[in-house]
Amino acid sequence: MPTEKNTLQLPESELLSECVRMLREGKTVLLTARGSSMYPFIHDRDKVCLSREGGFREGDIVLAFTDEGRHVMHRIISINGDMVRLMGDANLKKTESCSVEDIAGKAVSIMRGKKTILCSSAAEKTKAKFWKMLLPVRRAALKMLRTRDAARLRIHAYNQE
Repeated sequence: MPTEKNTLQLPESELLSECVRMLREGKTVLLTARGSSMYPFIHDRDKVCLSREGGFREGDIVLAFTDEGRHVMHRIISINGDMVRLMGDANLKKTESCSVEDIAGKAVSIMRGKKTILCSSAAEKTKAKFWKMLLPVRRAALKMLRTRDAARLRIHAYNQE
């Protein structure tokens, strides 16, 4: 696979370990999201800017090393002392656990195409709280959103022709 000049490709585990190291040094990291567990807030291939500034709170999207031994970028759904429960926004039941110390950083912004979404904005926080309340009907909500997004992609592709 060809690479751009001044880029380095690493296996995922090494890349995430390096990101964790940089975040712990106080640096900001930009990662390309892979997968759909954080849909509809983070889409596959969105760019996510992570930082350690400001501490961690319920509702934050964080990069963490879970008790299951893997890195995830999921939302904090509860903090009880040092223990943190995480859940992907597209997940219906599955949660992960970690300690506060195992959180490397939190999402500061999400870049989708030319649009930048600030995670700390009142609108994003309100949407996240509303999304959490929709958990009992999240399956139906996800289906509607995915159908809408697929239609937008078809329209966009049609307009490009």
